[in-house]
Amino acid sequence: MSRPPEPDTPRAPAAVQRGGYTLEYPAATSEIVEALHVDRQALVRDAILWQRWIRYVGFVALVALALTFGRERESMLLPMTSVALVYVLCVSITATMVRRAATVHEHRIPALLVTADILTLTAIVWLSGSPADAPRILIAGLLVVQLAVFYFGRWHGAYSAVLCAAGFVLAARILPQQVAGVPTSTSQLLATLGLFALVSGVLVTAYGSFRARMNQLRLFCKLVEQGDLAPTLLLGVEKRPDDLTLLARSFEAMRTRLAEQIGTDPLTGCLNRRALETRLRAEWRQAKRRGSTVAVLAIDLDHFKSINDTRGHPFGDMVLQEIVGIMKATARDTDAVARVGGDEFVVVLPDTGWQGALTFAERMRRKVDDFSFASPAGALGVTISVGVALARGTDPMSPEALLQDADRSLYKAKTAGRNRIFA
Repeated sequence: MSRPPEPDTPRAPAAVQRGGYTLEYPAATSEIVEALHVDRQALVRDAILWQRWIRYVGFVALVALALTFGRERESMLLPMTSVALVYVLCVSITATMVRRAATVHEHRIPALLVTADILTLTAIVWLSGSPADAPRILIAGLLVVQLAVFYFGRWHGAYSAVLCAAGFVLAARILPQQVAGVPTSTSQLLATLGLFALVSGVLVTAYGSFRARMNQLRLFCKLVEQGDLAPTLLLGVEKRPDDLTLLARSFEAMRTRLAEQIGTDPLTGCLNRRALETRLRAEWRQAKRRGSTVAVLAIDLDHFKSINDTRGHPFGDMVLQEIVGIMKATARDTDAVARVGGDEFVVVLPDTGWQGALTFAERMRRKVDDFSFASPAGALGVTISVGVALARGTDPMSPEALLQDADRSLYKAKTAGRNRIFA
């Protein structure tokens, strides 16, 4: 049986949107976000350092091609040397600064390097060829666009594409000709720019989408790394699946299997203590974010030791399984039922006020009281005692303190005569 949420605490959506993709989990804590940011800065630093070798090799190849196939070799030798000196100094000095720096800004230095790449490319093509050779800027620039968007993000990919287009226009129509040739017509210019915009747009969109989904997978892995097996990743149901979709499915299957192995009580199938603590922290973060409430019920079977002693442990195990079945049938899908000891249970009720928590506790107590447990020695009735505690996410307390409040209420319910509820 289910119960409606409290009118003063509307239920929030079970899933949140991040970057266009869904992660069924409360908003990440500031500590996790900061950890991901630090990891991101380290990745940018490493990418800048190893990409300098690609820049050196690419630059040498570009200069060699220009000197081999370019016209007016003697006149372009001095300016080409100046361009080479400035570019190599820019890349090497930047790499030295990055290597020595404690942190690396993930936008500024990549943008500087992308700018240097495109300006150098434009200068070499302009010095070695005629306006008809300007499309070479766009062809080589696609490599810059691809590396920029994949390692540094959509913004850098779009920025490099715009710079490439600007360099092409400069070399084809605006800058004075270094090598005699027929100027590019307006129709040719627009057709070439349109084709480049199409190809670069696909690159930025595809790689940008891949990177955004990869960030979701990183967040998911960070949560699991911290022992939180509650989040569910929905990247495995993409409309346009790719290898990352397969990887996400594998991670989700691994998380599910791991959660079953370390987060489930083997006898009753409900959460164990470790999983309960993780779930309660997650619900507490949700309550803090929304200003809603979390109710906790501590439950203990009355005189359970005597049941084991007189009827045997197999019968006691059957009683525990039946009790858990009653709890789960009473709870909502969003509630959590956990076994924290031999005959001790905890139920977490998110978005539930005092009236809802007490109503749930009484309904569950009455169902257990009315249930008859069959055994060879005859039917047996079992009762439970329930302690109820509740807090808002804005209250200055911790999930652990909330559990302790429920335990104290349970103790009072048992000392007052058992088979009752105390809040």
